[in-house]
This record gives sequence, structure tokens and C-alpha cells, in this order.
Amino acid sequence: MLSITKKKIKRIAIFGDADAKETDQHYIDAFNTAKLLAQNGYIIVNGGGPGVMLASTLGTKSVNGKVEAVIIDEKVDMGKNYEGPAIVNKKNVDEIYRTKNIQNRTEKIVELADAHIVFKGGTGTMAELALVWEKAKFEYGKHEPLIFYGDCWKNTIETLIENLNFDKIERKVYEFADSPEEVLKIIKNKKGFKRKINIGLFGNLRNLIDKF
Repeated sequence: MLSITKKKIKRIAIFGDADAKETDQHYIDAFNTAKLLAQNGYIIVNGGGPGVMLASTLGTKSVNGKVEAVIIDEKVDMGKNYEGPAIVNKKNVDEIYRTKNIQNRTEKIVELADAHIVFKGGTGTMAELALVWEKAKFEYGKHEPLIFYGDCWKNTIETLIENLNFDKIERKVYEFADSPEEVLKIIKNKKGFKRKINIGLFGNLRNLIDKF
């Protein structure tokens, strides 16, 4: 669970699938999450591309919020496998930062943001969250919250934690969220929260018996 941080949170980065379509649930979730955060005064930062990045821009602008995008300079040839900046995204953002390569782009997003939300994605998303996670460890106490959105991440992260050598601090800088409201709660409180677990009738009876 995310331990409390003293980090002042103003900008929030959105990471995720560049191939997400408007009908995909993680696209819809990114739109609604960015919208709610913008309504509460936060600035959204993304990579200026399509998919989840575009969704977060459009969600933010639907309530007249502010968005900043970090892209690789259009003059740089990144090859056919790079999604590139989305024209619609570029037209809607309030400020664009241009970098020379994919590494610089990721580093700039992480530099700008004070908290990070990770939606369903691929290798690019994994690379981004790895940098955020490592940085959070080094800055523990003033760490930038790392929030994994959706069921897709729970088994993935729990399997990583179980099978790899994560230390105590690395386990205390992230949280899971299932709704925009949970994301906002985490950001505002600057810490994770305990979830209510439905233990059923027999579980409740056991708890009552244990009290005597």
C-alpha cells in the first residue's frame, strides 16, 4: 500500500496503451479519470500520442482543464513502429515539450509530474513505470505516488512482487485504483487506503466469536 508522502502534487502523468480505441474500457477510464482530476485543479501530463494519452487530453479539455504534452521532435525519424504524436492531441494541449528521443521523452514526463497513473499498456508503459518506481524509492518520504489503474495490473504487480526481489520501500510507493474517484482520493490524501473486504456471513460470525 502507498505510504504517505510529503510531495506537493500539482501535475499528474497519464501512461498507457497508445493503441487504445474510444470504445476500449481503459480509454474510457483514462478520459474519466483525467476529467475528474482536471475538475479538481490538477494539470495533466502525457506523451502527446494517441490512445490513452489522447483520452486523457480530451477528458481534461472537456472541463477546460490544462494539459501538457511531451513529444519527440517531429524532425526525428523514429521508424514505423513508433506511434508518434497524435494531431488531435497536439491541437488540444496547452503546452508542448519537444525531446530528441524516447528516453528523453520519458524522463521529461517523469520530471514534470508529481504523481503517475498507469493504465493498461505494453512495453512502453512498462518502461515508463519502471523509471517512476525506481525514482519513488530514491525519493521515499517525498515520493511521487504510482497508481496502477484497473484489474489488469493487480495480478501482474503482485506476481512481480512475489517472484522478484522487491525491498520494503519498493512495496510502499504504489497503490491500485478501480475508479476515477479512488484515484482522486489517493492523490488528495497522498497515501493509499484500506479496502473493505466482503468476508460474508461466516466470516462475520467468526469475527464475533473471536471477540469473546
